[in-house]
Amino acid sequence: MDKTKKAEEVGLYVRVSTDEQAINGDSLRTQREELTKYALSNGFHIYGIYEDDGFSATNLKRPALQRLLKDVEQGKINRILITKLDRLSRGVRNYYKILDTLDEYGVFWQTVFEKYDSSTANGRLHINIMLSVAENESAQTSERIRSVFKTKTESKELISGKIPIGLKKDNKKLIIDENKKQIILDAFQFYKETTSAYQTFQKLDLKYPELQLNYMRAYRILTNKLYIGIKETRYGDIEDFCPSIIDKTTFENTQRLLKKNARKKSNNNSGGYIFQGLLKCSECGYTLGGKFYSKNLESSKYYYICKRHHLAQKCSCKTNFNEIKIEQKLLKEVVTQLNKYIADYDYKEQYLKESDMSKEISSLENKLTKLKDLYIRDLIRIEDYEKDYKHYVLQLEELAKKQKNIETNIPNDNLRTLKSILKNNFLLEYNKYNRLQKRRLWLSIIDYIILDKDYNMEIFFI
Repeated sequence: MDKTKKAEEVGLYVRVSTDEQAINGDSLRTQREELTKYALSNGFHIYGIYEDDGFSATNLKRPALQRLLKDVEQGKINRILITKLDRLSRGVRNYYKILDTLDEYGVFWQTVFEKYDSSTANGRLHINIMLSVAENESAQTSERIRSVFKTKTESKELISGKIPIGLKKDNKKLIIDENKKQIILDAFQFYKETTSAYQTFQKLDLKYPELQLNYMRAYRILTNKLYIGIKETRYGDIEDFCPSIIDKTTFENTQRLLKKNARKKSNNNSGGYIFQGLLKCSECGYTLGGKFYSKNLESSKYYYICKRHHLAQKCSCKTNFNEIKIEQKLLKEVVTQLNKYIADYDYKEQYLKESDMSKEISSLENKLTKLKDLYIRDLIRIEDYEKDYKHYVLQLEELAKKQKNIETNIPNDNLRTLKSILKNNFLLEYNKYNRLQKRRLWLSIIDYIILDKDYNMEIFFI
């Protein structure tokens, strides 16, 4: 190819983002037509048309752009035509990354609708100034949009996004959809029964085939904080964003079990560990991982190791903990430690009930009401009203703090499950369980177990 011919080889680059596509459905076609007309009228030879459909200018990994730059590197084109500068880039940083490649191979670009030309010094200066201005305007616009979104979110106004099952929109607010509320209640109940997200999905799909659920939709139900009234945003969680369907204790227990049941993909033997996620190393505090052995068929094939030692040599615990030994030790320890735990809890519950501040709080609230009534009826001076009002409010705040501490420490419903174990012939029933049932049992009552090299254990109940 001679130099004259080479100078005439141009690549036409067109781009439209998803938002622009929604507003201007024929934007790509318009760009193609204008660029083609310009190229032909100026005697250029069109080597190729490069289209990025639905890609933002802030993304350099656009398929057509990368193909265009590759053709530039291979010397196939000498000039790039675009309709406007923002088709190529909206920021100085990304622009110069593209320009570095073009400069290296001596390729120029120019716009059809704007007077930009990178082949002159003045043209480059103009481009740099305009890109800086555009980038600043874009940043300011983004800040304004984020500010508006933040304000609306904090006022508990629904802005956008898909509304989850069990909730619906009412006058820009989320409220409970009574017709679908039971789906959510069933989902959390099914997970409580099975401790398996996949089995929960299967049960939901069987009961509600009209929903056409898949596994991930079912999993998202179990992890969506909106079901306890909390909206997750980039600015932090917004409490009481909407009415709650699930109580916080049930939701938090579900998240704890989901986290413990989460495993990385491994070999086929990794699914049978009874105590996976429950055991912690007494020396470093890290969770013990499973290790499958098949040398000795007379012994358990399931072992647990401190991976902090085995993988990083940052712990001195070298023990391979045999699952059968752990189970035998736990069955001896659990009843003793459970009795002590329940006794401590019962004492704590009784003490907290005796320390309940509800009556004092109610009494102070009545005093505030009477004080207000006296002031309205003009029976006390404003100075006396303000003095007594401040005094009562301070007392209320102190009592409210104490009451909150009491309420957060009162035993939850899980205590009944723990007590039921002691009433039955626990060992006899336990020996009838398969591995999955055993795992579900321990997950339902134990938060974690600290285990030392001699199999001594400290059990922490939920």
